[in-house]
Amino acid sequence: MRHVLKLTRWELWKLARRPSSYVGFVLCLVFAAVALIGFEWSQHKGKKIGGLAIDPSQYLNGPFFANFVLNIGFFALLPLVAATVAGSQLAGEHKDGTLRALLVRPPSRTAVYVAKALASLVWLELMVVFLCALALLIGHVAYGGGSLLIYIWEYRNAGFWIVPADDWPALLALACVGAGAALAIIVAAALCVSAITDNPVVAHVGTLGGFFISSVLQRLPDEIMGPSFKEMLPTRHMNFWHELYRWYNPAGSTVDHHRLWTDVAWCGGLTLGFFVLGLVLFRRRDLTG
Repeated sequence: MRHVLKLTRWELWKLARRPSSYVGFVLCLVFAAVALIGFEWSQHKGKKIGGLAIDPSQYLNGPFFANFVLNIGFFALLPLVAATVAGSQLAGEHKDGTLRALLVRPPSRTAVYVAKALASLVWLELMVVFLCALALLIGHVAYGGGSLLIYIWEYRNAGFWIVPADDWPALLALACVGAGAALAIIVAAALCVSAITDNPVVAHVGTLGGFFISSVLQRLPDEIMGPSFKEMLPTRHMNFWHELYRWYNPAGSTVDHHRLWTDVAWCGGLTLGFFVLGLVLFRRRDLTG
C-alpha cells in the first residue's frame, strides 16, 4: 500500500507537470465567465430566477451563482474533463512511448493502474472544487454574499428553501464531494477504455459517447424507453448527491434514503466494475511500443 501511495504521488506530480492537465481548469474558468455573462444578460432582461415569483436581486448572490455553476457544470462540463484526464493516463503514455519503460521497473502493472486511478480521482476532485470555488469568488465579487437559495429542478414540486449563511459553506463542500464521487464512474470508464487502446482520443470519445447516449436515453419519455430499462442507465443514478441538499432544508429532513443508497450502490458498483475490468485488460495487454 505504501508503494501504491508513492506511485500515486508520482502520478500526481506528472499530472501537475503536464500542460494538458490544466485544460480542464481553463475550461472551468471559461464556463464560469460565460455563466456570469448569462446571468448579467438575464438581469437586464428582468427575468425571474427559475420562474419563481421572488425578487431576483434578493437571492442572486455568490452562493447561488456557485451552486448554479456546479449543478450545470456537472453534466455540461465536468464529464468532459473527467474523461480527458483518465482517458490519457494509459493510452497517452503508451502513445508517447513512456508506459512500457515505466513497466520495466519494479512496480507491478496492478500498482501502476491503481496509482493512476487514484491520481485521476484526486485531480478530478480538485477541478470540481476549483470550479465551485471560482464561481463562488466571481459570484461574491459580482453579487455579494448572503443566504443560499436552493432550487433544484428535480425537486421543483417541493419549491425552494433558504440555507443560512452559516450553513451553506458546509453544504457546498458536501456537494463538491458528492459530485466528484458521482463522476468517478466516468473516470473508471475512461481508464478502462484507455487500458485497451494506444490512442487517448479513442478513450475520450468512447467514454463521452457512452455518457451522452445514456443521458439522451434517460430523458426519453417512458412510452419510448421503459422505466425498468432506464434504471440500468448509469446517468439515471449519477445525481444521487442532490439528495444531500435536503439535509439543509429548514422545514425538516426529507431525504429519500432508499433512493440515495440505491443510487450510491449503482454508481459504486459500476465504478468498481469498470476499474476491475480495466485492470484485468491492462494486466493482459501486450505492450509493443
